[in-house]
Amino acid sequence: MQRPAILTVLFLLLAAEAFNPSIGFGQERVRIGVPLFPTVSYPVFIAQEKGFFERNGLKAEIIRINSEPTTYQALISGDIDATSGAPTGLVQSNIQGVPVVSLGSWDNLVSYTMATREKIDDLSQLKGKKVGINRLGGKSSLILRVMLEDAGLNTSKDLTLLQLGGSQERLAALMRGGIDAAPVDFVFEPKMKQLGFHLVAGRKTPFMNGPITVTVAAFKANRGKWLRFVKAYLEATQYMTSNREGSIGVLKKIIQTDEKETLDHGYEQMRARATVDLVPSEAAVENLVRMMTYVDKRAATVDRSKLADYSILKELAQGKAMKK
Repeated sequence: MQRPAILTVLFLLLAAEAFNPSIGFGQERVRIGVPLFPTVSYPVFIAQEKGFFERNGLKAEIIRINSEPTTYQALISGDIDATSGAPTGLVQSNIQGVPVVSLGSWDNLVSYTMATREKIDDLSQLKGKKVGINRLGGKSSLILRVMLEDAGLNTSKDLTLLQLGGSQERLAALMRGGIDAAPVDFVFEPKMKQLGFHLVAGRKTPFMNGPITVTVAAFKANRGKWLRFVKAYLEATQYMTSNREGSIGVLKKIIQTDEKETLDHGYEQMRARATVDLVPSEAAVENLVRMMTYVDKRAATVDRSKLADYSILKELAQGKAMKK
């Protein structure tokens, strides 16, 4: 092949790579903060493992962070580009004058089940009991308060909340009888049954549990990047609800267990919970705001319209409708 022809071919290859987002060096980096126990960020891991980010021109880096305040510090400072499954800072940042926005939320129900030493039929029967929590003011205790109030209980009068630390500490306290009940992530329901505890689920309380959150400045500066991100996230959520085997393989890596019962139960629960269009109900948003009023009364007056921007979701939905 003559030199001019070779140069022409190289030019065409480079041009193709520049305009094809699925090819390596044309990808744009995105760093996503997720919780240490990241089932609430399930679609992020599916998008990474199954190539949805890559096919949409993104090189994703998933970073596990041990607390929501730390997550939002990293988001606002620019150390990460987005969060997934960290709802409290969405409201808290806005009432503090730092504009952040949700682009969608796949999980919009309270994620806890109550494990109890004695069999009860309803959460209202916890009246007078001792309930173990992580810490007062922490996410789990605030969500628990929403659950218990929905059951007609006053958490400051009707029962005793004991700060015990993480899941292992609460489990140890349950086993030795130091507490009567403790909230557990629904993924671990089979394990709690195996240990002889009883489970009582609260009502299916709407709650914006799994938002994708970015700063408004970052969203405005590079809307095309976030369009591709949300598209990949949508594709991953839809994959999760339709591809059981592939999704369980990802879940196995997330929670690091081979226990079939736990994996099957966890997957079926998340598949049933998934909001595939990523648009939470008004009740889910209101319960998030309500939860935040427990720690900051200013949350009650937050402008709900500034908490979310679903313009990308609408744009993608219209594109699909046009193709049909």
